[in-house]
Amino acid sequence: MEGRVIPEPQRTYFLELLDALGPAADDFVVAGAQAMKFVVEKARATKDVDFLLNVLALRKESVQLAPIFEKLGYMPLPESRNFQFAKAIPGSAEKMRIEFMAPEEYKREKDFRVDIQDGVHALACTGGSIALAQCHLHTISGKLPTGVPCIVQVRVTQPHALVMLKLLAQRSAPRPRRGTNACCGYRRYRNGVGNKFLTQFLTGPQLGIRVLRILADFFRHAASPGLIVHTEYLAANLPAERATAEALRRETETAQRIVAQILPAPEFLALAASVEESTEIERGAPFVEEYLLTLESARIPIADPLALTSLPGGAFSGAYKPGAKFVMSASEPLQKVSDAQRNLLHAYLQRKLQVLQNNEALVAKFPHTLKP
Repeated sequence: MEGRVIPEPQRTYFLELLDALGPAADDFVVAGAQAMKFVVEKARATKDVDFLLNVLALRKESVQLAPIFEKLGYMPLPESRNFQFAKAIPGSAEKMRIEFMAPEEYKREKDFRVDIQDGVHALACTGGSIALAQCHLHTISGKLPTGVPCIVQVRVTQPHALVMLKLLAQRSAPRPRRGTNACCGYRRYRNGVGNKFLTQFLTGPQLGIRVLRILADFFRHAASPGLIVHTEYLAANLPAERATAEALRRETETAQRIVAQILPAPEFLALAASVEESTEIERGAPFVEEYLLTLESARIPIADPLALTSLPGGAFSGAYKPGAKFVMSASEPLQKVSDAQRNLLHAYLQRKLQVLQNNEALVAKFPHTLKP
């Protein structure tokens, strides 16, 4: 899609901004609803542009952003404290509004803001580093305000990373948001959707487990809060003659089928819970020593794939809902998860066991397993 997704007159000033940024534009990644327009034909209407910023690159950049924004007529919104800027569009009642986000690991201590440069901040964004890495280049053409033709390339967050950001927003919102709209962007990416969604978390498996739990909580059933909000949105936007119970049912079922491509199986969530029951010694997890003893007796180091299959059966006792089949070992649920899910679980277990390597008493007791 060439990028005629940004409406006029904002399109002209979007081009103006990227053109003025020069090489620094490469460190601005479009996210949010505008990014959805690159993959979903009828994405939610919006004229604001959200950017994820490459913090480290922009801090080293010789070009200063604040003077560029000022020259173009942008003013920081008072309530935002320099992470939202807006300018009046000449000859129009409309505005061009931009908002900046950045990976939360760079945020100030005890604050929600990230310092980018003097006079420019960003809103701390959970999952921002992944979304920055998971982006594609798109071309947008048009004219600058001067009438000069302009073609720019812009980085846009990929659909699977947008879904991640939407799901994280679900948990922090006072009520569920329309996260299914992002999920429905996968209509154009049916092949390998689940794998793309999962593999983005291999460098941050803790976040991946968190996102998948949110997904299950909000979208597993038709009565789940995320799907209810999606149905409400459909009912409000379908033409009157189509807003029937049957039409809503079909649309909701379609949304469920799409979400099902990335929805974790109960076995996956049970395995993730058993990993925690077998490794989180700081919170008094009951099976840590039993698990480490099993690994040590078999001379299995933490990096060995067998470490995942060796999770103690007792760790599954609280992982399933009442009435579910009792599991004696990890082997059975592992047979019911995909390779991509298994890889994510293995990465999650590695991170948890690496924490235990900082415990000198445990390393002395289980040297073959925990030796760095």
